[in-house]
Amino acid sequence: MKRALLLLSVLSLTLAGCAVTPEQRVNAALRQAGVPPRVANCMAERMASRLSIEQLKELKRLAALREPGESAGPKHILRAVEAIGDPEIVRVTTRAALGCYIAG
Repeated sequence: MKRALLLLSVLSLTLAGCAVTPEQRVNAALRQAGVPPRVANCMAERMASRLSIEQLKELKRLAALREPGESAGPKHILRAVEAIGDPEIVRVTTRAALGCYIAG
């Protein structure tokens, strides 16, 4: 019985370590969209707590909206986010992008 509990505890801790946070998902979506890693980290920190889970899922569309060879500067990010069509996502992303690109 003790072995089973120990195994169950180890398994649950292992699975808990595999959980992906909303911030990690935002970071991944931004990086796939071509945002530099440092800026994506900064933006993800600012965005994850301000958007709902559904809005965060919408950000996955960023990578699909990127044109091949298109730069991933602030203009690209904001244009892609505007195409999603959610004003709250646009507001939060605009603030995060401006703050993170300026902080440089």
